[in-house]
Amino acid sequence: MNLFDPIITSRISMNSHSDPSQSTVKEMAKHAEYVVEMAKRLANGKRPGVLATVDEHGMPHVRWMATLSLHDWPLLYTITSPNSAKIQHIANHASVSWMFSNEEMNVIVNIRGKARINEDFGTMQRVWKMLEDKSKAYFLSLGNDNPGFAVIETEIEDIDCVVPKYDFRFQAHEEDLKIQV
Repeated sequence: MNLFDPIITSRISMNSHSDPSQSTVKEMAKHAEYVVEMAKRLANGKRPGVLATVDEHGMPHVRWMATLSLHDWPLLYTITSPNSAKIQHIANHASVSWMFSNEEMNVIVNIRGKARINEDFGTMQRVWKMLEDKSKAYFLSLGNDNPGFAVIETEIEDIDCVVPKYDFRFQAHEEDLKIQV
C-alpha cells in the first residue's frame, strides 16, 4: 500500500477535476496531514533533495543536497562548505525551495521556506550529531582554507505534493505544519 493510497482514493471519489474549494475543511486537513507526513518521509536524510537558491542577479541555482535532517520539524537542516556560493545566495535572498521525490519519482514534494546560515556553535554541534549520513558531504574531504562546515537552516513555510500520474496536487501551509505526524 502506497502512503498516498487513502488520499488518492478519497480524491477519486470526490472527482479529480472538481474545485478543491468544494472539499470539506475536514478533508483538506486530512490531506494536509498526508502532505506533512510525505514531506517528512521523503526529506528524512535517506535520499537527496534539490535545493534552489537565487543569486545577487536574481538568477536561480539548483543543486543536489544529500546531507539533511528534519529532526526539528518544521526546520530542515543541511550542511555545506563555508565557501559555498549558497551561503551568499541565502544571505541576499532568504527564500529557498527544496524538491524531493520517492524512489519511483511518482510522488514529488516541494518545500518552500526561509533559509538562514545558523552560526550558533551549540546548534552546529547538534545538527552534526543529527545527520545520519555525512558520506555525501564531499566538501569535508577537500582541502579548504576555512575548515569545517556551515549549517543551512530552512524554516518550512509551505509544502506542495504532486502525484503526476493522477494529476493530483495537495498542499500544506504554515498553520498545517504544526501537525505532529
